[in-house]
Amino acid sequence: MKKFYFSLLLPLFCFGAKAQNSSPNPAPTKANYLLAARFSPKKLQKMVFSTSVDAHWLKNSDRFWYMFETNAGKKWFLVDPMARSKKLLFDNAKVAAAVTLIVKDPFDAQHLPIENLKFTKDEKSIQFDLKSSIDVTKKERKDKKAADSLEKKTFYFQYNLQTGQTSELVNYEKVKPKPTWASIAPDSSAIIFARNYNLFWMDKANYKKALKNEDDSTIVEHQLTKDGVKDYAYGGSFMNETNVEEEKNKKKRKPTQVLWSPDAKHFAMIKSDNRKLKDFWVINSVAEPRPTLETYKYQVPGEKENPTKEMLLFDFAAKTSKKLTVGLFKDQELSMWPAPTLQKNRDD
Repeated sequence: MKKFYFSLLLPLFCFGAKAQNSSPNPAPTKANYLLAARFSPKKLQKMVFSTSVDAHWLKNSDRFWYMFETNAGKKWFLVDPMARSKKLLFDNAKVAAAVTLIVKDPFDAQHLPIENLKFTKDEKSIQFDLKSSIDVTKKERKDKKAADSLEKKTFYFQYNLQTGQTSELVNYEKVKPKPTWASIAPDSSAIIFARNYNLFWMDKANYKKALKNEDDSTIVEHQLTKDGVKDYAYGGSFMNETNVEEEKNKKKRKPTQVLWSPDAKHFAMIKSDNRKLKDFWVINSVAEPRPTLETYKYQVPGEKENPTKEMLLFDFAAKTSKKLTVGLFKDQELSMWPAPTLQKNRDD
């Protein structure tokens, strides 16, 4: 009988000891951020490679090129849909050998860091660039001794599709990106921008000067409007500037949202009158070295003051404008959309 009680109590003691050892609120385990970082978008790109075809259409034909990456590296293809053909744009091994001789850095066919590939105007050659291991001083840096004054030297190349020859583009001047303030006419004859709440324009020759040096004193500008005021401006009022920056940059060129006609004879824009709106303040408390203040007009729910919008059409040749009759509703919103960009112009 004693043996029976002993055998019955033994499981109960074991269960009680287990219950005492198990805590109802176990201590949380430490977060493994390194594990999560393994699946970040940038690292996933290295694991997944290409999953679709991103076509770059040529201007003078119905062909297109694309790059496709697998675990064997990147390859560039030229496709002719009409002929139902696809071929390699170039031999990776031959191009890698050619750029190795010029750059003096070792490149191989599987790891060819080609960037900014584009066709020449006659579509008989392609141009591309790649970075080397050579350190050079940044051109725009004034302090040449600063820690961030160095960058890797970029080499520019041209590959002839007919001969298969790769050559370096010595003294190549890379096209600078379009400034944010420039609204360029379709024929590049005029560039519209805003300054001090009004519209200005310059011709192509002076625009080229501005690309080299925006502060060039020989740049000739022409004023289009004179009635622009703060909060009822032709442009530049959506820059998200602090109060100090706004006053400092008041006379600088700023962007304006205009849409050109295809023949470059007219352009349209929407002008907003925000003068009746109340001020809204945003404080950046973590700015260095002191907090900064940004002030702009904003309508909060329940306020009756609304921005008033109007659509203007400019005759650029006559340098005149008129307000279009588009008002249908009280406090209506107005929007304009540009025509879709042609796929063959995506690399311009």
